[in-house]
Amino acid sequence: MPALVLALLLLLSGTTAGQAIELTVLSYNVQNLPGADFDERAPELLNVLGSYDLIVLQEDFAPDGLYSRWPGRLWRGPGPRWRWHNVLAPLARPWGYRAPYDSGLTILAPEPGAQRPAAAIEPLLRMAFDDCHGIVSHSHDCWANKGLLGVRVTLVTGAGFDLYTTHLDAGGGPGDREARMQQFEQMRQAIAEQSAGRAIVFAGDFNTPRRRPEHHADLLDFKAALGLSNSGIHPSHGDWSRCQVDFILIRDGDAVSLEVIDGGEPAATTPGAGAAGVDFCDGDSWRGQALSDHPALAVQLRIRSAE
Repeated sequence: MPALVLALLLLLSGTTAGQAIELTVLSYNVQNLPGADFDERAPELLNVLGSYDLIVLQEDFAPDGLYSRWPGRLWRGPGPRWRWHNVLAPLARPWGYRAPYDSGLTILAPEPGAQRPAAAIEPLLRMAFDDCHGIVSHSHDCWANKGLLGVRVTLVTGAGFDLYTTHLDAGGGPGDREARMQQFEQMRQAIAEQSAGRAIVFAGDFNTPRRRPEHHADLLDFKAALGLSNSGIHPSHGDWSRCQVDFILIRDGDAVSLEVIDGGEPAATTPGAGAAGVDFCDGDSWRGQALSDHPALAVQLRIRSAE
């Protein structure tokens, strides 16, 4: 970004280099799948998204995802990729499939302005996974082209970080775990190369709940390999721990520190919830209580250049 433009943004925002700035990130699997009443939920979902500085989405599948209705800036993950089984797609459509699916990954941001913390957002990485598991079973993951999406964020203070999102293979079988392990390794290599020394915010659907300890251990190994920490943000329901698959992970950079100052499951995403919140572990019980079958997670970060 030209130094003169950045200096002007610093002046307009009233901030100086090295000063801390706060920023909000929302991560949400919005379940844009056939038969999921997405058109009915989309207006309410868009109302929620507009409250955040950066938004990362999963299952925001083309052609009618939230990205297609968003008025601001957007970045999309890998598009559809034909595999041999896609020749069966016309036969699958009566049962609700519209393959080939794209990655369903989207990063959104409002239009830039004097009061926005992000001065510039540039595309960084758009990568499809080489491995998947499941065509007619095991969560049917191979119908989609899941992967990794990343952008590079420069704040009005001059500090910056890399923002990533992903949606890993689902399912609890040995083949599902093997595919996820390959996906973790592919992401580890890519992020280690692209974001060496950089601060990172990584939010997504990792499909590794604690109720499957061996599978969750793969996420822990991935975090350790890249120096990522759990932000501590989680759903509000008391039984969230055993089945949480959506996480917001963070890492300080060589010259930038990230501090979690607030966060949780936004109440606006669970308009019908009772006092205990929504139990996303329990099948379709979210219907009528939440805007998607996954909890939305939001984090407020304080970001500053290292002294």
